Amino acid sequence: MYRYSFSIFKKEQLKWKQTKIVYPLTILSKFSTWTDIQLTPNQQSSLMELANKTPKEKCDNNKIALKVTKIQNMSKQLKTAWEELDIYKQLLTENMELTLKKNEEPKQINTINFNEYSEVKEINYNLENISDSIVKEILDIYTNFVNLDHHLDSNEVRLEIVPGVGGQEAKMFSNELFSMYENFCKLKNYDCVIKNNKLNEEGKGISKNIIAHIKGEGVYVDFIQEIGIHRVQRIPINSKKMQTSTSIVLLFDEKQTKEKLEKKMKIPKNDFIIETKRSGGAGGQSVNKNETCVKITHKPTNIFVEVQKTSSQIQNKSIAMDMIKNKLYNFYYEQEKMNFLKDKKNQKQNGDRSEKIRTYNFSHNTVIDHIANVQYTGIDQFFKGTQLINLINKRKQLFYQNIIDDTLEYLFSYVC
Repeated sequence: MYRYSFSIFKKEQLKWKQTKIVYPLTILSKFSTWTDIQLTPNQQSSLMELANKTPKEKCDNNKIALKVTKIQNMSKQLKTAWEELDIYKQLLTENMELTLKKNEEPKQINTINFNEYSEVKEINYNLENISDSIVKEILDIYTNFVNLDHHLDSNEVRLEIVPGVGGQEAKMFSNELFSMYENFCKLKNYDCVIKNNKLNEEGKGISKNIIAHIKGEGVYVDFIQEIGIHRVQRIPINSKKMQTSTSIVLLFDEKQTKEKLEKKMKIPKNDFIIETKRSGGAGGQSVNKNETCVKITHKPTNIFVEVQKTSSQIQNKSIAMDMIKNKLYNFYYEQEKMNFLKDKKNQKQNGDRSEKIRTYNFSHNTVIDHIANVQYTGIDQFFKGTQLINLINKRKQLFYQNIIDDTLEYLFSYVC
């Protein structure tokens, strides 16, 4: 009976091979070149649930409706593959039990290594392909629908390290953190250019904050894991007591700011009101006879300029257009600057010692990351950058899992 069932399953599997949509095994886009993003068991369960839902008839976004249907179809493929894997394992177990019973061998069944079977390997391979394709599709939905201001593809950032609580000790620690990030950038082949004077070994320098511009593929996703309060615990040279200090790491998307300004400066002609009138002045052959004075107003902002520098209306118009564009650039730049400072304030919080993402304890020679919940021994080795790469990779796994959770929640709003 068992052998018959086993052979029937193999025939059904052959049909499945012929009809199965096999998704190419590729790296999950430029957002995850560091490692594969794994779906958690809860996320897999959510996908199974989503597959059985019905898309809402009234959807104001046809593109997202198509995306929902695509994810549902892929989830059904994933469910089918999981079911087939479970059936195959069950049949292998039953077949092994029958064989052992006939041979009267007391060997334990739980020692079966299913991965030794080529059929199991193939099903697992297809499971990986489908899971990878689902994650890639979810990331695409996140970046194009859920969070348009995601920064995930940014390859140019501004890193700022601000001494927090602890006075001179906090400044020294900021300097050490930056040295660690310099080592990290070298290992990752990132271009790192400091934009102000680095503090000296005693934490003294012209500038209080350390600011650097860093470029490289995936640089934003790497350094976004580092924002927050870093706490250091050690005994200063001139003291016998343990001192706790902090430094705050901030991050900003430099490239996106430039792109926003460039986009805003692509101003449609109908946004401008151009008026002409007679120039005022002390008199002369042409004054008050020809309309050489030009006034240009930008309707959306109500910013305007008025030019009567020359006796030529054409020249005055050209000068006025340059002037109003400069005014608008400065206006939009100040807007972005305010957003920058607001973002900076949100990242900085209050610098209190209790709000930390990581603790560097020199007395115990350990680094504890409070987000990934991992501990490393050897602070000097950690500052060299290799262990930081491993930690950031762990943090990125959590980072992307949060993105997947947010996107799944978004997708459920389009089904019933």
